[in-house]
Amino acid sequence: MTGFLGHDVVMVSSEPKKRILRLASSSPRQGDADSPAWPYDVDFVLNEGGLWTIGLSEGVGHGAAGRVVSVEEALQTRSLAHIVKAEGSWLVPYLRRLQAGGRVTEEELVEDYLSRHGRLPRATA
Repeated sequence: MTGFLGHDVVMVSSEPKKRILRLASSSPRQGDADSPAWPYDVDFVLNEGGLWTIGLSEGVGHGAAGRVVSVEEALQTRSLAHIVKAEGSWLVPYLRRLQAGGRVTEEELVEDYLSRHGRLPRATA
């Protein structure tokens, strides 16, 4: 990229690199009184140190809200309810394995998602 006065500009970020996998999303359906349903999503976030955190989000556009939680917090009642609403119950065994100190790879999550949904999950880096 060329910056002010034609000098080359190198963008350096101190942010750690992450991979984000969207592994659960609620199906589009109607809520009460024909109002649109409120979507729920679950992301597994892998940082460059190999640690997973869990992104929980809901809503659309400027009305959306979300948070990133630890694996331990993802297994608490409030977060589990969100995961179930996002149709992500199949993710709970992976969370339990991580909580117990086990290893979960991106490859096995993607393979399981593909076998369940017939397509690859949305992934961002």
